[in-house]
Amino acid sequence: MSNSENNIPLGAVLQLAGLVSHKQLQHALQQQSQSNDNLRIGEILASQGSINSKTANFFAEQWPTLVAKKKQQPIGQYFKQAALLTEQQIQIILAEQMHTQLKFGELAIAKGWLKEKTVDFFLRYLASDYKHQNHTTRAITKNSEPKILNSINQLDYSQKIHEQFLKIKYKLLKLEDQNAYSEKVFKKVLFWTGGQSVLTQRVFRLIADNQSSNSQDHIAQQVDYLVKTKIIHDWENQESGQHLIAIKSRLLKNQQCESSKLLKLYQRVLEEEVLLDDSQEQQELINIGLLVKQGQKLIVANRIYQSVFNRSWVQKELDNLTNHNISAIAIVPENSTAVVPVSKSRPSFFQPRTILLLLALISLLSIFLNIMSKRIAVKTAFQKGNELLKQGDFEPAILEYNRLLKVDSNYFQAWTNRGYALAGLKQYDEMRESCSTATIIEPKALYAWNCQGEALHNLKRENEAVTAFETAISLNKKEPIFLINKSESLNALGKYEESVAAIEKSIQILEELEAAKGKKAVSTEFAIALTYLGNSYRRRKQYAMALMTYNRALEYTPNYFAAQIGKGIVLTQAKRYQEARKEFTEILDNEQLTEAKQAQTWFYLGKTLCDSQLNPEAGIDAFEQAIQLRSDYDAAVEAKNRCY
Repeated sequence: MSNSENNIPLGAVLQLAGLVSHKQLQHALQQQSQSNDNLRIGEILASQGSINSKTANFFAEQWPTLVAKKKQQPIGQYFKQAALLTEQQIQIILAEQMHTQLKFGELAIAKGWLKEKTVDFFLRYLASDYKHQNHTTRAITKNSEPKILNSINQLDYSQKIHEQFLKIKYKLLKLEDQNAYSEKVFKKVLFWTGGQSVLTQRVFRLIADNQSSNSQDHIAQQVDYLVKTKIIHDWENQESGQHLIAIKSRLLKNQQCESSKLLKLYQRVLEEEVLLDDSQEQQELINIGLLVKQGQKLIVANRIYQSVFNRSWVQKELDNLTNHNISAIAIVPENSTAVVPVSKSRPSFFQPRTILLLLALISLLSIFLNIMSKRIAVKTAFQKGNELLKQGDFEPAILEYNRLLKVDSNYFQAWTNRGYALAGLKQYDEMRESCSTATIIEPKALYAWNCQGEALHNLKRENEAVTAFETAISLNKKEPIFLINKSESLNALGKYEESVAAIEKSIQILEELEAAKGKKAVSTEFAIALTYLGNSYRRRKQYAMALMTYNRALEYTPNYFAAQIGKGIVLTQAKRYQEARKEFTEILDNEQLTEAKQAQTWFYLGKTLCDSQLNPEAGIDAFEQAIQLRSDYDAAVEAKNRCY
């Protein structure tokens, strides 16, 4: 960035963005004035460790052009270009937006990855629709820089940032009623959680569960006790332990870095100041959520993590890893060239070297058997849980998945299938949490995203459901069921054209799959997609198209109830009463029909008979059959009364 009359000097820009302090900038300017190397201010700040060199280059070379164009990309991409966020951090924020409905910058602030001042600066200059007060831009020259820097320092950002931060946190935690808790209580909670959403929500739930008529001051004092007794103490057996166990698992069973390196780096952060660098271990600990950036150094994300994963815990885990490695090293390879001293005495099997070797072998064998035992237990529990899930034995299936997850809490497939078992019990909140855990462990677990979408759809949170399905679709654009589910949520939102477009896209994919794999391979999905399309035609009263689509669905799966009942309803709406009556009667001939489906069929048969006026008495009998099968069938009771 040039220092012309029409541009703000780079140092001032970096300070305005909250990336360097006034003291750091003054020190760099002083060094620049005393140097004969013609170093740019960004180079000096980078050499001092005040800022990443990539960030300095971004503001020096790309920022003027970007400001002139205003926002052309999602804001996250600009933070990535400025080396302020990584791609993985961006994906984590985008995933969490589905659950919180917060803006990208708000979540980045809440996680401690960006400062409020930095987000505000980027939005102010890049977003064309940004609205702000008391912010003016004017030409600044290098000669006037000290004066401007002093005025910047005098700007009262503190109150604005404080209020914005609290507002973001209240919104993140769904505590819109700010009068429910005093700021003192809120600060005390954040003192422990550092704003980590799962832990913060847990603490507020504990407060709510234990709250009486006590004053807000007393509640604030109670927070320490609740955190220590209900979260930190015996944390692996506490209700909030699931979140902490997941972090432990990602530390000790990490797929990206050696666990010993992660633990040693974390140990250093606990004991001394560790500056940021580009190491994979630093980035992984940030992605896990255990560490966060604070300026140009790393700190533990919150005091709960610091208390649970403390120095003694880290040392214990490092010792466990060291003992494991010593046992493995103790075995002498077959091709070893080590010289074994020849004993002149009679050879004994129980020589010290032999005993040590035997002990090492026994230790290694024990570890190997333990690992194999765990793998067998996990595989057996997963298979058994899946069989129970297929059979509809949901509670036993959940028990099997829980047993598995106690052994390996990182098994994201088990979290996903556990979610589907919870769906069978209509426990949709728990279903969403289980599948959300799966996506935290493995962000590319597409069926876990689909599972989340189904849970959110059943919770009537349709916008979030659509976002979850779109995430699954982005991971696999050729899986038709994701599009089918997205279509259903769009329909619930009243976005009928988008819903039809999604279902037609799924049918196109199914036709391609049918051509490649045959009709049998896609029969179930085709029946579902065509039935949804038939339903959309029915809503628009395009009865001929609806009937044709339902009939096509039944060609793929002859006894598909949703298509059969949809066809019967269309025939009634088209006043083809005899055909409708025949359709409903044929459905009732199916001995495999559940009581709920029988009740629904009797209800629509009753409507057909009453609407036709041919046999109202038979219609009343049909409604009574529906009510007998479902005592809470209010629609059947109301229809029966109208039929008299």
